Amino acid sequence: MDRWLCAALVGFAVTFTFSKPMPISQWLLLATLVAICAWRSAFIRRYAVVLGCVLCGIGWGSGNAYLHQMTLISDENFGTTSTLLMKVTEITQVKPDFWRVQGKVTSINRNILARPATVRLSWYEPPQQMIPPQAGTTWQFQARLKAAQGVRNDGGFLYHRYLVGQQIHALGSIRSGAYVVGQANYRQRVSNRLAEFADELQQFGILQALTLGERQALTAEQWRIYQRTGLAHLIAISGLHLTLVAAGVLWIARHVLRYRARSRQRREINNSWLWATFIALSITCCYAALAGFATATVRAFVMFAVVILHKYYALHTPPSRVLLRAVFVVLIAHPLAPLQSGFWLSVVAVATILWMHWRWPIIRGRWRGLRALWRLELTLTLAMWPLTALWFDGLPVLAPLTNLVVVPMVTFWVLPLSLISLVLVILGASTSALWLFTLAEVPLNTLEPLLRYLADAPWQWLSASLTGAASNLLWLLLAWFFPWRWWWKVASTALFCFVLLVSDELHQQDTQIQFHVLDVDQGSAMVIAHADEAIIIDTGANWELGGNMAERVILPFLKHHQLTPVLGFVSHTDNDHQGGVAALTDQFPRMRWFGSGHGLPCVAGQTGTWKQISWQVLYPRRVTNNDHNDDSCVLKFMINGTSILIPGDITKRGERALLAHVAPIRADVLVLAHHGSNSSSEGYFLQAVGPKLAIASRGRNNAYGMVAESVKQRLSQLNIPLLDTAIGGQISMTFTPQQWWVEQPWTGANRAWFDADN
Repeated sequence: MDRWLCAALVGFAVTFTFSKPMPISQWLLLATLVAICAWRSAFIRRYAVVLGCVLCGIGWGSGNAYLHQMTLISDENFGTTSTLLMKVTEITQVKPDFWRVQGKVTSINRNILARPATVRLSWYEPPQQMIPPQAGTTWQFQARLKAAQGVRNDGGFLYHRYLVGQQIHALGSIRSGAYVVGQANYRQRVSNRLAEFADELQQFGILQALTLGERQALTAEQWRIYQRTGLAHLIAISGLHLTLVAAGVLWIARHVLRYRARSRQRREINNSWLWATFIALSITCCYAALAGFATATVRAFVMFAVVILHKYYALHTPPSRVLLRAVFVVLIAHPLAPLQSGFWLSVVAVATILWMHWRWPIIRGRWRGLRALWRLELTLTLAMWPLTALWFDGLPVLAPLTNLVVVPMVTFWVLPLSLISLVLVILGASTSALWLFTLAEVPLNTLEPLLRYLADAPWQWLSASLTGAASNLLWLLLAWFFPWRWWWKVASTALFCFVLLVSDELHQQDTQIQFHVLDVDQGSAMVIAHADEAIIIDTGANWELGGNMAERVILPFLKHHQLTPVLGFVSHTDNDHQGGVAALTDQFPRMRWFGSGHGLPCVAGQTGTWKQISWQVLYPRRVTNNDHNDDSCVLKFMINGTSILIPGDITKRGERALLAHVAPIRADVLVLAHHGSNSSSEGYFLQAVGPKLAIASRGRNNAYGMVAESVKQRLSQLNIPLLDTAIGGQISMTFTPQQWWVEQPWTGANRAWFDADN
């Protein structure tokens, strides 16, 4: 049977390489051809079942991909305010001036959808007297919808993949809303009771995350501390928490049942082990239900249930096969789980534990429990090092030590007391519950100063560049842990070192210069990179509620490419151009800045040379505050004989001024002024520039209608191709002394179906 499961998983995995889901008609045609071949060929007939399992895997993967991509919300509903009827399923964030809700939309503008669509909505500055929507209630919202997409850049968080993994079909912002019908579900009512303790508990956010899986009460500082110390997995109900609950219930249930049946004969009749496992499974299911059956919780519960059922039926199965079956069942329950990092971290963690039991004997002697726990933490950290570095651009050095201290503390103190307190809250014993919660948070309060110190210590965090080197060393050492013959180990080590040396030599000989237009939604941010240094032009926006595009996009991009910026330009004072300056200045205090009140002002005639790149300021002709669009700093770069014109937010008036002063605006590449607004890019200006390529930096479904249709028509009439960050993400141009070319590395046209950008 396991061979069939492997075949089905292979077929399922293949579907994640498809550029678009395989239509059912094609899948049926393929199945028919295989059936005919199996009937005519004895060789194929022998493997007909395996081929059938592969086809089943392809069918399951393609079918779920097709269902997710099926058009539930038409494009005409995007970018306009629509009337939504939504049943709220989750409140992901509640702040005084910001709410975020998620739910099932059943109708849009009174048109019933073919099936409910999962939509995530943000409500900025909601009415002060209004109570936030409750999970389980139905609301009518006036909301502006947009496609379930995010920014796409090297090194950044691929939000669109996260949305696909969560099966979210659209995003939106609420203009107004009204309660329609329904009452809060049971989990929401428990959460409301728990929220009464928010002002009484210093670690309320952590305790709420441990008991209900809700992280909306966590502060940004708490999340940063736990992430930078390698403890983020503790503040989300996962396999670790479910396993701890199950183990505790199993131990208590077995001892209670054994105590009640004192004689051996009665114990055999009562079968205490089977009853204990059934009780543990039931309690764990209730715990998962309190967590809202979130994807990570369901994944952990399914894996635990598979293991328990193997024990229940006394199946003597190798652990690796149990893992295979658990993964198979998880993918049946959540077919899009492979798009989430948590799925792979869980699988790698379980596989590492199984590998440890196979590779190393059980520790005996004094302190064996502590030694085994230390070895487990160290091995898990090393095994997940590459994945952690890949997804989080770094790794906390002391993660094994902090986990060794904090995990037992949470296991044997914080989590049990918190769950008992939650039960008391449900039973209405609020006073006793508060007392136990206060007791549960004592070790968290005690350790918080130390964890904050470690989170702030620069030596404690390995950046992406150092992590890459450490990951190479880790993969090199892994060969010596496998039971191969010594010459295989030596040969694999030599081959790995040769590949590293060759790739490093090729990197050192690289003379290419790259110009990147980053996807920062409705804003502007560009990077010119050569070797390990860079120039930054504009920095994207920041938000009143916290955060900015520099932290979200530019800094991860620089870390990914191991770049240090030395020079920066800000073309305009608008937030969408200069919002990330402060974050970049904090990170790189030695950067020199030009424009918009940052460093030297931009004035026509300024020139400079950096490596093989020359730049000049064409406009404005006098020092300004850059408050108006036509005060924008117009820049022209020359890279290996190819020119790039960046006109900021100038309008037709600014374009005419450039032409009147006979500025050298002719360029090979033009970044459209004002994100492609109709107020700019007149035909005469485009003819004067004569670009071979135009680039638009803007947000998808933006409220301003950019890029304007009139601008697109003018570009088309002049045979100027247009690339758009809103469709395809980051745009990268590469320059050599002989030629230059352009690509969009994250466009859906080049990637799998879950990266579709239309």
